[in-house]
Amino acid sequence: MAFLDVLKIDRRVRNEVARRGLFLVSPEEDDRDVYVFVCTDPNPNDCGFTRVGHMYAADTSGDFCHPFVMDGRKTTPAVTLTMIRGYFSSWEDGIQAVLDAYDTWT
Repeated sequence: MAFLDVLKIDRRVRNEVARRGLFLVSPEEDDRDVYVFVCTDPNPNDCGFTRVGHMYAADTSGDFCHPFVMDGRKTTPAVTLTMIRGYFSSWEDGIQAVLDAYDTWT
């Protein structure tokens, strides 16, 4: 299973995540893609319900990761998931984009 040791993500970005009371979780979900979730709870078995955004990439390098954010628009059942458009060359770039969007919606 593919997952990323989130301690390999730059400490400054991890500190920005923690400053907001959030957590980084990389569950072993997929044999191909690697996911990093930004969540309100550190439980990897519950990240589907607590995530505020996530990134995925084809490998642990994070090259060309694709970030998504729960955009805060109230719909059924909860909020919508929106892909953040742009060029993201690292996990840190993608996480920062999710945090920026999170700040907009909170």
